[in-house]
This record gives sequence, C-alpha cells and structure tokens, in this order.
Amino acid sequence: MKIVNVDFVRFVPDRKAYDFGFENFVVFSENPSSLPDSVLKGYIVKAESGKDLIAKLRQAKDDWFVGVMGDLKVLRSAVMRRRVDLILDFLDRELDYVTVKMAKEKDVAIEISLSKFLNTEGLKRLRLIEETMDLIRIIKKFDAPFVLTSGAFRFYELRPKRQILEFFEFLGANTDKAECWLERLIRRYTDPNYIMDGLEIEEDC
Repeated sequence: MKIVNVDFVRFVPDRKAYDFGFENFVVFSENPSSLPDSVLKGYIVKAESGKDLIAKLRQAKDDWFVGVMGDLKVLRSAVMRRRVDLILDFLDRELDYVTVKMAKEKDVAIEISLSKFLNTEGLKRLRLIEETMDLIRIIKKFDAPFVLTSGAFRFYELRPKRQILEFFEFLGANTDKAECWLERLIRRYTDPNYIMDGLEIEEDC
C-alpha cells in the first residue's frame, strides 16, 4: 500500500507535528487567508442552508481545498456543487444512502476522522464505532471517495498515519482505496500536470 503522508487537521501544526511522519498538512479553517503558506489551505464552509452554502462557496479561492459542514440537507446540496472537494467529519454528522451515492457520482470525498473517537468514551464511543462501520459499508457499496484523517483540533489528537489507517482498517475500511482517493485529492491542488486542457486527469481507485 502506498501511504500518502498528508493529514487533514483543524489547527496550524508546529514543527513537532512533523515528527509523526507527515510531509505536509491540509489545515482547514473558516478563514484560510490567515493561514501560513507553509501548509496547504483548506476552507471550512459551515452552512445553515443551501443559499448560505452557495454564498460561502463563492468566497473560495482556486487553491483552497473546500470542505463542507452542515445538516443532512446542506450536505446533500454540497455534493452537487462542483467547487466542493469533501464532506468534512464532525460529531453528530448525518449521512444517508442518497448522499453517499451522490458523492460517488459527483466525485466528492467523505472524510472519516480519528479525533471524534479520542473525544468520546463509553456508550457514546461504542455508538460512534457502530455508526462509522455502517458508513464504511455504505461507502463500499457505492465505491464512494473517502479519506481517513486525524481531523485533529490540537497537537495531542495527532497520530502517525499508519496508526490512523490500522484503526479504520479494523472497522472495515479499505485503506488502499482511501489512500488512493487522498492522493487524487492532494494532486488536484499540488500537481501542475493533474489538469490538462481543462480536464482532470483521473485514475480509478
């Protein structure tokens, strides 16, 4: 398996964060313009409605990864928008068959992150594990794009990439596919040869 040593996080990592073996980070923020150029910039779109979503997407710059958060109705609308790269993970996120199937059709990735598990315990963590295993099964059914990340909000939530992959592999995820989708998404913004003649050069995962 080819491991892509890039992680998606919600804070600006310091030098110690690279000791986990990561080559770079995509830092998601509601204000990416304030982020340092040393990281890849991600734009968190927190939308309350479809109209709010469209308005905020218009603010996205061409070199920003764009991830959306919101209720099921907003997420279903988000996967239909060409400018959206992924549905970000967050506690109590709701996804259904229709949205995952649309994500496959529109090539919008679904993030599954480790940080939620680190911040829950007991029955709540058990329920989260069950929900995640259900989501993984739906993703497999439709062969939808997905990425496995730490989703860390702070340093102590970071984990080595192999540990993240092993955890989700235990829950049933196809980690080879996850890394393939992640590589495609990263190349979309970092590889000048990825887009030729206005068309994305895509390989199936």
